[in-house]
Amino acid sequence: MCSEEHNEPAIPEVAMTISTRFFEMLRMLGRLWADLPSLVRLLRAWKKGSYSGLSVRTLASLAAALLYLLSPVDLVLDFIPGVGLLDDVVVLALLLQSLAQDLAAFRAWEQNRR
Repeated sequence: MCSEEHNEPAIPEVAMTISTRFFEMLRMLGRLWADLPSLVRLLRAWKKGSYSGLSVRTLASLAAALLYLLSPVDLVLDFIPGVGLLDDVVVLALLLQSLAQDLAAFRAWEQNRR
């Protein structure tokens, strides 16, 4: 008797993986939308000199993300309708994820000033 083994995932598993990734991307976009104002306030406070909690790592991450966002070289070309700005959004979301501790410290600093 010959039994065949299938190493390929079943169709429902693939669909579930795609669905999970889609919802994870939506959650990342929501986090981006919620954290972006805090990042802007952090940068303004740092620029004015009232907040000094930014590390060299944080500044380097910000500079790298800014360079990527302003660079004409993209993983996905910006003029492609619907997906052109997706890589830029992902870069921003990854930046905010990496800066989560810095943003939490900044929010605590803001609360203590009130």
